[in-house]
Amino acid sequence: MSEDRTVLVASSDRLFASAARRYLERIGWRVIAVAGDGLQALAAVGRQRPTAVLVISHLPRLGPAALARQIRRRHPAAHIVVVGNVQSKDAVVLPPDTPGEMVALSLASPPPATSTEPIRRPSGLALLRNLTSRERLILKLLAEGMTVREIASRLSVSLHTVRTHMQNLYAKLGAHSRLDVVRFAAEHGLVGGEVASSAPEP
Repeated sequence: MSEDRTVLVASSDRLFASAARRYLERIGWRVIAVAGDGLQALAAVGRQRPTAVLVISHLPRLGPAALARQIRRRHPAAHIVVVGNVQSKDAVVLPPDTPGEMVALSLASPPPATSTEPIRRPSGLALLRNLTSRERLILKLLAEGMTVREIASRLSVSLHTVRTHMQNLYAKLGAHSRLDVVRFAAEHGLVGGEVASSAPEP
């Protein structure tokens, strides 16, 4: 990974922050700072100018949503990912149980467009046609509430294989959370068995 792929980790939990740092460095990110609260993180972003900011759960002094808003206002090029039960239009928000691979994938994605021009997205049916039969099946199982472990057991594959399919699924649908996936499945009638007959791919 190139030198310009830098990330700042913000978390009040030192254990989580340390684990996140080790994981990101292992897969090639350069972690330039670790901050324990929101104000520290905002100051560090101003000094270090990372390409991405990872915020994990609650932050004292300046919460995740407020931090994301301030970073977006002052440093619009930074890509912000928040892991936790937070609402923010300035960051990609992932649920607390998001696998590390998906967090890394979200960090590597380009930041949301800030243009006032409307973004033309492919239709839902076009997105659905772009999925493989295995991805459609996993989409259905996710929408039915199955866990990654349950899906792996159901399909007789490894957890890693399921997570890889999920990464591809999220990327193709432009989804940032399991809720996005469930909504897409519901909107397109996939929670009633419509994709169950799709032959699984090897």
